[in-house]
This record gives sequence, structure tokens and C-alpha cells, in this order.
Amino acid sequence: MQLKKSRKSDRSSIAESYEKIRLYNFRIPNRFTKDQLRVLRGIYDNFSAGLASHLSVILRKFCQVELISVEEHTFSEFYNAILDPVLLAIINISGTQGTTLMEISPSIGYGIIDRLLGGPGKSSSQSRSYTEIEVALIEKLVGQFLEIMADSWARFHTIEPRLERIEIRSQFAQIAPPNETIAIATFSLKMGEVEGMINYCIPHVVVEPFFKDIKLKNEFIKKTEVKVEDSKADIILNKINKSQMDLIAQFNDTSIPAGEIINIKVGDVLVLDHKVNEPVNLFMNNTLKFRGIIGTKKGKLSVKISEKLKENEE
Repeated sequence: MQLKKSRKSDRSSIAESYEKIRLYNFRIPNRFTKDQLRVLRGIYDNFSAGLASHLSVILRKFCQVELISVEEHTFSEFYNAILDPVLLAIINISGTQGTTLMEISPSIGYGIIDRLLGGPGKSSSQSRSYTEIEVALIEKLVGQFLEIMADSWARFHTIEPRLERIEIRSQFAQIAPPNETIAIATFSLKMGEVEGMINYCIPHVVVEPFFKDIKLKNEFIKKTEVKVEDSKADIILNKINKSQMDLIAQFNDTSIPAGEIINIKVGDVLVLDHKVNEPVNLFMNNTLKFRGIIGTKKGKLSVKISEKLKENEE
């Protein structure tokens, strides 16, 4: 009985190890080396952190973007998995041959558009085509994505990505031959209750010149792995420093009977419940943070901050 059990355990371990094995096609050999894929993971991990911060700011809603994987495939495998309707951004990188392709899943596309147009950011349950206005919004947004991508590449190589066009039909987005080797960077994006995927298709012919010009050293790869967390913190801090906040100077509340408010006319004087020498309250995003003195500067009304309130004084 013990012998049979050991054989069964051996078979189960062999089966588990076999599941982890990835099939290799000898007709289409791998063209991306392990070091190249590792560098791409570091670059697009930084890109995911920057993208999450940027979307959270412009959509005013907390967004999570995570790099799931960077894997090598053929273009036919990627293209055959695309289902219409879909948002496809055709992206050209100057100085290279070929183009790249960014696929934004419908759930994320509809959710972002809804948020940009003032909605709660919910995804459409209907499978419909995108309007011209919606495509124009996505074009502007993808242009901002490419600025973040250029920053993510900066430590490795200077690139200038440029959006050529947006396609909503996959038949117009055949950017490479079926057997062309590509790297697919897959991102998971979560915006409130809406979740979806972003796939970025990078043909080998596009990034091959970068790897030829620069010798991949172990030092760069180690720096890429070590500084990912540091770069995330820097990107988030930079976005926070540039974010806009409302600062409102406000007098003390004054109670006036409703009858007097109805009869107010031009030239009437309102007596405020606020002394002339008393400081005004300054609210930051509806939270009392400072007190200040009213004055003028360069011919404009101004408030000079005279006191910073502590948390227990707010």
C-alpha cells in the first residue's frame, strides 16, 4: 500500500510540474530574452504606478492600476482574442519601424468616458459603438498616457511615443504580420466598482533597436528592480504636489430673517456678525485649516495667514 501511495504522489507532483511548463513552438522561436522581458517589466511597472496616480487626479476617483504580466506571444494570438466593439490606440514610436497597439477593454472605456462627462464612472451594460465625442475624449486621454510612458522609459532610453489614431474595429488594427513576435504588457485597472484590462502590444521590431544600442548590464537590471517602489513614491508625491485644492476665505455666519432677504434691494447695507479686526476663517476643501487678516496686495483683495490651526482646534 505504501508503494502505491508513493507512486500516486509522484504522479500528482509530475502533473503539477507539467501544468507549470509552457509549450514552446520551435517553428517560431523566442526573440525576447529574459533580460529584455525583465527590463520591460520594470519600465511598465513604473508606468502602471504613474497611470494610477494620473487617473486618480483627472477623474477625481481612486484608481488602481497593476501590471499583471509581460509575456511573449505572436501577433495572431493577440489579434484573434480581440472582440468588437473595442478601443484600440495605434501608437507610433519615432525612430523605430512598426507601430504598437494599446487595447482598452469596453468596461474601462465606458467607465472612464462616463466619469469624464460628469457621471459616477459606471460602465455601460450595452455593447455599443463609441461616438465621435467619446473617441475624441479617449484620444486626449491616451495622449496623456503616452507622456507617462515616455517618463517611464527615460531611465533606459529616450522615446517619443505619438498617437496615430483610435480604432473601434479590430479589422483596421492589423499592425504586424500574424507570426510577428510581440510582447504583451497586461494591466489590471480598477476604478471603484468598475474593473477591466489594458493590453499593450509591443512588436519585437519596435524595441529591438533600443536593446541593440544599449548593452544590458546587471547593474541596470538591479536598479530597475530596487527602485520600482522608490519611483512609485516619487510619482505619487509629484502628483500630490501638483494637485489643485480649493482655499476659501469666509466671514462668520450671519442670521437674517427671510423677510428681509426677500426685500433686499441694490444699495442696501447688510450688517455682518463679524468684527472689523476679527480674522477670517480659511477652509481647505471644506475643512477649517487657517485664520487670516483681510487686506490688499497689488490692487487686489487678499488674505494674510495669521494662524495655523491644530487638529484639535479645527
